[in-house]
Amino acid sequence: MTGTHDDSVREQFRIQASTFTDEGFAARGLDWILERLAPAADEQVLDVAAGAAHLGRALAPRVHHVSALDLTPEMLRQGQRLADAAGLRNITFALGNAVELPYPDGQFDLVVCRLALHQVADPAAMVREMVRVTRPGGRIGLVDMIADEDPTLAEETNRLECLRDPSHHRTLSLTELRTLLEAAGAAVASTAIRDHALDLTDWLARSKTPEPVGARIRARLEEELAGGAPTGLRPARHDDGSLTFTHPWAAVTGTPRG
Repeated sequence: MTGTHDDSVREQFRIQASTFTDEGFAARGLDWILERLAPAADEQVLDVAAGAAHLGRALAPRVHHVSALDLTPEMLRQGQRLADAAGLRNITFALGNAVELPYPDGQFDLVVCRLALHQVADPAAMVREMVRVTRPGGRIGLVDMIADEDPTLAEETNRLECLRDPSHHRTLSLTELRTLLEAAGAAVASTAIRDHALDLTDWLARSKTPEPVGARIRARLEEELAGGAPTGLRPARHDDGSLTFTHPWAAVTGTPRG
């Protein structure tokens, strides 16, 4: 099952790789995340499920070295191109699976993951691995969109996310994110939440969602706007006719216990 899901992730992000530029949606929230992480100049950093390593590349000028690992070759190549264009020489890119990190215990000072936990079939295994490769006294940073604490509402949010992108696994709640970190052997140090508005048309185009499926998602958001049951995505109609919705993000940091 995991292999099948990983194949789905590779295919989806092979399709999306060219859209992961340093403008627009892909670069959102980086300054906010960096404030949460407080990187230091001598640190060795691991960016897990890095995609095009937007966070890893943002960290690189502030730390000693960044290792960026991802499952999808096309995403890594995109990240390497962007790193080369920026003249970054202290970031390396590696193909690998986030639930089986190819690094020894305690190798990194800071281990981060941005907007990938919702794609992973076994997020608990991924977070355990992140904690494992963090040195005692080091830090782990998890940044992802979060679902409502109400399981019924969260289920509807995830249903729509999966319609748009079949490789989507499950958006977790903030409580679940914190619990994953604690269960993996880390103490939660800080939590912050921030809303991000997305344009529906752009969101569907990036994943090349089939038009009939996109129409179903749009109709469901329109239904909520007309007074129907909530989706958890908080849609909004604007004067120009565009339809947006909201992804709340959480940044949770922690330190290995013991």
